[in-house]
Amino acid sequence: MAKTKTSFFVIATIWIVGLLYACSNKEGTIHPFSPRNTQREGFVYVNNNRFMLDGNEWFPLMLNYKAFPDNSLGTVRIVSLDDYKTTSIAEDFALISSLGFNSIRLCLNSATTYDTAEIYGAIGRIIDTAAMNNLRVMFLVDPPFDSAHIAYTQGLLRHFADNPVIWAYDFFNEPLYFDKVENRDKIEAYNIVCSWREMMCQNAPNQLFTIGFSEPIEVFEWDPTILPVDFVEIHTYHPLRVASEMYWYSNVVTDRPWMVGETSLPADNDSVSYLEQRQFMLQVFATARSLGAAGFGWWGFVDCPTMLVNFEGQYTGLLSPARELKLAAYEVKRLMDIPVEENLSAMPPNYYNMLGYNNIFLKGRVVDEKTGKPVSNALIRGWNVDWSIGMNTYSDGDGNFTLYSNDFCVHFEVSAPGMHTIKYNNDEVSYTFADSAANHKWSYESFPDKKLEYQSLDYHPFLVGDSLVLLFNPRFFNRSKAQGNMGTIKLKRIKIT
Repeated sequence: MAKTKTSFFVIATIWIVGLLYACSNKEGTIHPFSPRNTQREGFVYVNNNRFMLDGNEWFPLMLNYKAFPDNSLGTVRIVSLDDYKTTSIAEDFALISSLGFNSIRLCLNSATTYDTAEIYGAIGRIIDTAAMNNLRVMFLVDPPFDSAHIAYTQGLLRHFADNPVIWAYDFFNEPLYFDKVENRDKIEAYNIVCSWREMMCQNAPNQLFTIGFSEPIEVFEWDPTILPVDFVEIHTYHPLRVASEMYWYSNVVTDRPWMVGETSLPADNDSVSYLEQRQFMLQVFATARSLGAAGFGWWGFVDCPTMLVNFEGQYTGLLSPARELKLAAYEVKRLMDIPVEENLSAMPPNYYNMLGYNNIFLKGRVVDEKTGKPVSNALIRGWNVDWSIGMNTYSDGDGNFTLYSNDFCVHFEVSAPGMHTIKYNNDEVSYTFADSAANHKWSYESFPDKKLEYQSLDYHPFLVGDSLVLLFNPRFFNRSKAQGNMGTIKLKRIKIT
């Protein structure tokens, strides 16, 4: 048995090395994106940037559900987190379905140390349980980088290739935070995803695959616009961020569907009320639909006060720690009845200054190195001198940008869809005080909130009205005390062959 498994891993390694070589036909080049034809009766497929099922549009309303393999009772089974306080996963799935969800994102760690027949059998029972409750499954796996995970994932894909309940695989959760390789080159990331696409074609040709992208600075390494995934799934949190980040994704992902895979407002009904979480769900969903999202996912199922380390992770569930339904849970059934409103697809007032920083702004311009033409939708990120605080902005249609911050930025990273990434330091920018700031005799030492990050930033003072979670007053996002000019930044376009 060990010899067979070892041989399988060796074969998998040879396969992936050969495939990576085949995908990278030239150094520094990529192929234009082309959608896979996965259409088959009973399976979810893509058409005109929408998910389809048997000829009709299918909109995934998805809830994230965490589980893991366990053999403490002598047989391999799939169990949920302890914080879920689950009587049975079947009862959980029944509840999830009754709330109005039609899909779950099954967050299940790869089980490379288990016998494959046993682990695939245990997973199969969970998939069958989802099917009995009219739930389809997006399956999150550990990224298949090494031979063990490649073999495990290939076997998983083959085992469930004819099971339409699994509508998609998520191959990598938030590369920005969980990629163990620092400063990964875009072409390397592209070649890896090419190999995953080929893995799908060979082993699960009728199911879709994606990556769980986080904030837009994923474009520095795992550029969602060039990676050959079937659709783009994004994760976005915090009221000051969600509309801005969805707006950017909706403008750069135009050749395939994009959907929200994770979002939530943590609420414990003390520091944040359940009513506020409910309002957040309704407004984020309405904004996502108006921006063209093809699906919507919520994180997560039950609050996990002992499993995760911060408030944002602990209280994002639709059920309280005592498994009582929060107010947002009652809204799922009527989400699809919310009308698509054109005004919600407009650029958010905080798009270029997402967090309302008001001490300093740097202006500049991003252009194509070869043609000199402006580059729109570029990401410009700056850090202060000790790297403790970072902030982002985007370039507009003329390539111009304004990077607002509360502390002086000296480290920078810049990229754009389909462009290479550059990093550099610049501590020689000259700043001038705005007239209004000079009258107040501001100095750098007296600038307030220099260490303010989004996790500790209260969004309520920016609101037009208390009940409108995402409606911000524009006048709060164009203020500064000091101003500087970064000049012109040149980016090199990635070659497409």
